[in-house]
Amino acid sequence: MKQIVMILLLCIVAGLLLGEGKASITDSYNAETARNYSRALQIMEEIAANDPNDEFYQLRIGWLQYMLGRYNDAITSYTKSNRIASSLDAQTGIVNCQLALGKWDEARALSDQILKSHPQNIIIMGKAAYAAYMKQDYSAAAGYYSSIIKITPWDMEIRGYLVNNLFLSKDVENARRHYQKLKKYYPDSPIVKEYAKTLG
Repeated sequence: MKQIVMILLLCIVAGLLLGEGKASITDSYNAETARNYSRALQIMEEIAANDPNDEFYQLRIGWLQYMLGRYNDAITSYTKSNRIASSLDAQTGIVNCQLALGKWDEARALSDQILKSHPQNIIIMGKAAYAAYMKQDYSAAAGYYSSIIKITPWDMEIRGYLVNNLFLSKDVENARRHYQKLKKYYPDSPIVKEYAKTLG
């Protein structure tokens, strides 16, 4: 009888010691704060192995893969998270990876799809504008920036991007109109200095 009790006690103690050795999600956050993204990811993958259908775990894994520059892996994780439970965070993560990979058409197409459900999302508009700019579709980029300005008219950095893309798309009249407002409210803007001779 004493042997059985001793074996049970040893099993309990061993179980407690093993439990203490397991890393928690807090440990993952702490590793991320220390910029040890590899360790943060390793912890999350261990946690997610016990619950692979948790959308947040997959979302966080995608984020950490993104931070490590593993963009294709991150797309896979974000996509898995989004399939479990559709979320703007996962979709934005995919767009970020597509931009990092230089997949401008895919990033813009997904941004446009997201904007159908979130038409006021200026972050996604900005990403779509950047994708269009990188494809040298300056008119489309100006369109996105113009939409952002309608929502946040005092964002002079965005207005600067708008001026630049309007000018590059040869819409000089509108570029000049926005340039004058930019010059008035943000005279130190690099765009004001760059276009001083052509639009001033």
